[in-house]
Amino acid sequence: MTRRPIVIAGPTGAGKSDLALRLAESLGGEIVNYDSVQIYRGFDIGSAKPSAEARSRVPHHLFDIVDASAEFNASAYATLARATCEEIAARGRRAILAGGTFFYLRALLHGLPEMPARDAAIRDRLRRVAVRPRGAERLHRWLSKVDPQSGKRIAPADRHRVERALEVWLTSGRPISEWERPGSGGTEAMAATKIGLQMERSRLVERLDERVTAMYAAGLIDETRILLTQFPRTARPFGAIGYAEAAAVVNAEMDVDAAIAETKRRTRAYAKRQMTWLRSERSVQWIDVTSGDDPFPAAMRLAEMSEGSN
Repeated sequence: MTRRPIVIAGPTGAGKSDLALRLAESLGGEIVNYDSVQIYRGFDIGSAKPSAEARSRVPHHLFDIVDASAEFNASAYATLARATCEEIAARGRRAILAGGTFFYLRALLHGLPEMPARDAAIRDRLRRVAVRPRGAERLHRWLSKVDPQSGKRIAPADRHRVERALEVWLTSGRPISEWERPGSGGTEAMAATKIGLQMERSRLVERLDERVTAMYAAGLIDETRILLTQFPRTARPFGAIGYAEAAAVVNAEMDVDAAIAETKRRTRAYAKRQMTWLRSERSVQWIDVTSGDDPFPAAMRLAEMSEGSN
C-alpha cells in the first residue's frame, strides 16, 4: 500500500467524525468506518452515523453493511476493512479511518490473536441463561469473578461480548483478557498514521451529556421502536449504549428520564475505556482539543508528513 491510511481516534464526542470529513475533503480521501454499531442498517441516531449530507461530500465505506440479525465480528470487520483500504489506495486516494470501536481498529492494524474456536453447545447454554430475567446480570457477575479485568471493561448490557468472554474461559481455562493483551496479535498487519484527539475530562463529560440529550430529542426511542418490529431484541446492536436503554423504554421497563440518565452514565464509562485502549496503542500523535481550538491544521501537518510512507 503506497498511501498510508490515517486513523482518527479519541473518545466519543471529541470531534473525530468532523475532523475525518475535513481531512478527506482536503487530501482526496475516503472515510472508512470502524464503529461496530454504524455497520448495521437502520441504527442511525444512537450510533451518531454520518448524515446524508456528510456522505455526499466524500465516499464513506463500511456503513450500513449488515442487518442486525447477521453474525458479524472483529475478524470479519478486519477482512473487509483491509480490502477496502487497499482498494482506496489503488485508486490513488487516502483511507481515513474514523470510529470508536478500538477492538475493531486493533484487529485491522495488528491482526487478532489466536483464540479458542467458538463452541456452539457452550454458547447455547450461556444464551439460555442470558434471556432469563436478570440473566445478563448473572452472566456478567460470573465473568467479573473469573476475569475481573474483562468484567470491568465489558458492560453488562453487551451480552455478546460477555458470552464470548465466558465461552473462551470455559473452553480454554484462561480469561479472554490474557488472549487480548495489546500486541498479542503479533506485528502490525497494516501501518497507519494515528492521530488521537484528547479532551480534559470535565469538558468531555459536558459534551457527552449534551450529545445523549440530543439523541433522545432526535427520536432515538422511536427509531428503536421501529427496529424492534424488524429484529429480535437479542440482536447484537440492541445491547449498544442508547439502544439498550431505548429498548427498555419501548418495553415499559424504564422511563425516559431513567433511560437518559443511564445512557449518559454508560457513555461516560465508554469514553473512559476508549482512552484506556488508546493509551496502550503505540505511535499515536495526540492533539488536545480541550480549549476548542481547531485540530484541523495540526492534523493536516501530520497527514502531509506521512504522505507516501510505507
